[in-house]
Amino acid sequence: MSDPSRDAAPPTDQKANWIELLQGGRAAYTILLNLGIGLHALDVFVITTIMPAVVADIGGVSFYTWTSMLYMVGSIIGAAAGGHMRAQLGRQRGYVWGGVILMIGTIGCAVPPDMATLLAARTLKGIGGGLVIAQSMALVSDLYEPRIRARILATITTTWSIAALIGPAIGGVFAEIGWWRGAFWATAPFTICFMWMAWHYIPAEKITAVARRFPWRRLALLTTGVMAIGLTSQFRDAAINGGLIALSAFLVWLTLKLDGASDHGLFPSHPLSLLAPVGLAYWMFLLISVTHSALLIFAPLFLQVLHGLSPLYIGYLSLVFSLGWSAGAIGVSGWSGLWERGALVGGLALAALATVAFTFAVIDGTLLMVTIWITIIGVGIGATNVLSTTYGMSVAKEGEESITATAMQTVRSLGVAFGAAIAGLVANAAGLDEGTAPETVTNVAIWVLGFTAAVPAVGALIAWRAASWGWKFRTGR
Repeated sequence: MSDPSRDAAPPTDQKANWIELLQGGRAAYTILLNLGIGLHALDVFVITTIMPAVVADIGGVSFYTWTSMLYMVGSIIGAAAGGHMRAQLGRQRGYVWGGVILMIGTIGCAVPPDMATLLAARTLKGIGGGLVIAQSMALVSDLYEPRIRARILATITTTWSIAALIGPAIGGVFAEIGWWRGAFWATAPFTICFMWMAWHYIPAEKITAVARRFPWRRLALLTTGVMAIGLTSQFRDAAINGGLIALSAFLVWLTLKLDGASDHGLFPSHPLSLLAPVGLAYWMFLLISVTHSALLIFAPLFLQVLHGLSPLYIGYLSLVFSLGWSAGAIGVSGWSGLWERGALVGGLALAALATVAFTFAVIDGTLLMVTIWITIIGVGIGATNVLSTTYGMSVAKEGEESITATAMQTVRSLGVAFGAAIAGLVANAAGLDEGTAPETVTNVAIWVLGFTAAVPAVGALIAWRAASWGWKFRTGR
């Protein structure tokens, strides 16, 4: 099959059309990439729905949150190792093996006799999901020319929204009939289809990389750092959690330092430098993830206590946020020039302002205003997210295009973990550990949502730097 990335590209100022995602041999790639992303996204939403049924069947209620935490740890490690696997096996076999590990993890999640086995399977499945997501980003960079990358990334965002809609429904159906394991078995045929399509359609390539040692030390440091940040959910003491956050940040920094000295990095050069275009992109990824992580973890508590909302309505608001994210991504995916730069900065600025308005709506507003503002937050984040991704791929240093793309998911996942931990620290410092009386929750909401609003405001400044300075690396002007 031909490689569309090697076909003659139209002029960069020509507006891309959606139909181009299905032309020139790209149709199979477009379906495959969205299938891979969908498998990972479905699992994120299914597990939270079936967990009550799981612990009722096999026990382990004290490890209730660990199924999600260990999946997150596994996905970060898998994403970090995605570039290494791709370099050693090639993009075709690397992608297939990501699916194989995902499949083994799926089977493990469907047959566990106890919680310990389930947790091990969740970790393995997370690794598989991370490998698939990271290599999907690399394939976007490989197989789609810069002019249409925003379009394919927008469809991937829409796949997440679809998963947010049908994931809880799938989990709910199988939990209701008393067979929670069926929620995992139901995805197995699609995983098999994914592996077959990856083997059949992804262009094979000659592997030129020399055999190299697996980066155990760097991955062990990163794993320890992620575990430290994940453990903050198990403690209420601010001093302990602050220490765990500091330890995690140090271990991540040490991982990046060692990686920078390696001849075979897991990350591109200067991944978090504000003086490098890729560093600007990675900071945007990180801050976007911190924002939505803090918002979606604590908004349900605020709305339940202060507005008396049912879990169903709260779930609806999460879906509305996701749909807003997709709308923002789709809306700006065809923009270029000044409009594109403006949306890159304006998306996060809009998210910051909308979060301030959302705070007032949560404390003393109507449900209509709550719904409107959380949708607008999603629109703003979605707009900057898709454009920052295309920007990051476009400014990758020569020879680092693949690793720049694969490492994007690792940085995003780290942002989710740090966002949850720091927001939890802010919440407990504001008094959440003293109880959930309305007066207490109101004070907590002011502090947590204030922190949440500040994060995209800082991100907008970084986006402005990218738009005004770093963009010359993308355009050559």
